[in-house]
Amino acid sequence: MRLNREQKEMLAGNHGRGAKKSIEIIIQLAEAQGAEELVPITYAHLMPPDVMFFPYGKQGRWAHEMTHELLQDVTRLRVPATTEPMFCNLAVAETLQFPDDVIREIHEIQGAATNFYERIGVMPTYSAIGPVYARPGKFGEHVTIAESISILWYNTMYGARSERDDGVTSLAAAITGYCPLSGVHLPENRLGEVVIRPGEDLDFSRFQDADWGAFSLAASRLCKEKRPVFVGMPSTIEMTDLMHLLSVIAVESGLALLHIVGLTPEAPTLEKALGGKRPDAEYVVGRKELLEAHEFANTTEDEDIDFVLLGCPHLTMKEIRDLAETLDGRRLHERVKLVAVTTKLLHGQAKELGYVDAIERSGAKLTYDMCIAFAGTQVKGVIATNSLKADFFYSGFSAQSKREIRYGSLKNCSRAALTGKWKEAAL
Repeated sequence: MRLNREQKEMLAGNHGRGAKKSIEIIIQLAEAQGAEELVPITYAHLMPPDVMFFPYGKQGRWAHEMTHELLQDVTRLRVPATTEPMFCNLAVAETLQFPDDVIREIHEIQGAATNFYERIGVMPTYSAIGPVYARPGKFGEHVTIAESISILWYNTMYGARSERDDGVTSLAAAITGYCPLSGVHLPENRLGEVVIRPGEDLDFSRFQDADWGAFSLAASRLCKEKRPVFVGMPSTIEMTDLMHLLSVIAVESGLALLHIVGLTPEAPTLEKALGGKRPDAEYVVGRKELLEAHEFANTTEDEDIDFVLLGCPHLTMKEIRDLAETLDGRRLHERVKLVAVTTKLLHGQAKELGYVDAIERSGAKLTYDMCIAFAGTQVKGVIATNSLKADFFYSGFSAQSKREIRYGSLKNCSRAALTGKWKEAAL
């Protein structure tokens, strides 16, 4: 392992206890990955465990202790940084069935953590897609990101370089300003390996948000750990559709990078994406695979809906508008609670446009800064969601889950909130 003078000084403790522990972690990670040197990073997206994971009970104390040693003597990070959502916005904690004692504990642990990170300069984006809005990436730059969809977005849509970092390694990288030069930080590890084609029986112009999630699930189960190259995708694919496409494959496959021919900077053509080599395999995702993915995501046949949980990843403005238009002038069914989540930035803009009032007059709640996938895991009853990623968390990543989930489009979910009944939409 080749270390420069600054890295050696950190290792010797000259930059404080936190920097010493952090560089030790980065070096150990680099050695495990076979890296010969470290590379400077320009940005970090963090996942502090006492902010996003369970900030109460034993888990909350463990989360705080896990990062405490890294943060000793740290008053500023080496690079600009954003952060993951909070576990729960306490304004909706009671709606999500948290008891009073847990709400008090979340306030104490989560509140102290967010105050600390903001004090050392972390931008309070509190969103899994915060990097997309707050800090778009640059082609070829090295960054550290501890969020599956943002890792894929930075690598795929910007051509930046980030490995599948976790909460501890991304924090250590932000403290030191370095990460291992390994994985997709190296050009030879960024080439596509398999090809994914849409079936001739698919019509992307008829796709709704949930269909993009199902298409992504079907594709990820075919390519598994191999980096896919998607061909035949519509050039007009919108940001909301891309969010659902990337968020599912990010969780299901664990990939840091995929290629979409015509959209990914490194994939102007299929040949370029593959580096001139033949693919290891070619797969087709057609109507049959799409229907199977939809079926897998629905773990119940119960038509009575109790909760509608939306916003994983956080709702885009298009989704907020669609939700507002469906709910405007109507009331939720008396049994149903609807909680939707977006970014604080978009919430403010939606407020000015009248969307927030239209949504909340119905009895629904539109909030921000939190993770609906984590905070919604304890509710009792049948959950409807348009997020396959959240669906995985609610169902424990199992089609045989005892948790009852209905998966479908945002429009299906919002209609179910009004009627109390789930109605399948034809594909």
